[in-house]
Amino acid sequence: MTIAQMNWGRLTFSPEDPRLKDFMDSLDEVYRLAERHPGFLWRIPDEVIAQEIQASGFDNRMSATVSLWTSLDALHDYTYNSLHGVYLKRTSEWFEKVDGPQLVVWDVEDGNIRPSFREAWERLLALRESGPSARGYGWRT
Repeated sequence: MTIAQMNWGRLTFSPEDPRLKDFMDSLDEVYRLAERHPGFLWRIPDEVIAQEIQASGFDNRMSATVSLWTSLDALHDYTYNSLHGVYLKRTSEWFEKVDGPQLVVWDVEDGNIRPSFREAWERLLALRESGPSARGYGWRT
């Protein structure tokens, strides 16, 4: 079974701010690593997600990723055991603290389905409001 995921955060400054240079400069490499990681299937390209974020009424300080993976284990391995994990430890330098979940995961029976940012955001809101369900969950321990 394929899983979809969305993670998001609110940047501490606008993307052009020099204080975010390390973060912004790391994105291409981190995305390349994800796309080569075992279990990665697809992600919404940056320019498309930026348009979807803007169309949903958020400003340019919102950062999000929506992607498909072959399993939760593959996503977890990439998230914590690759260069992504090194950058993840610096989250507090680049992102504001937000209330509620910043990750939502859901099962996708057809791996050809490409979720939109809006669908993912609605699933995150459902997780925030009602807790884990078939509609969305966080890391399963």
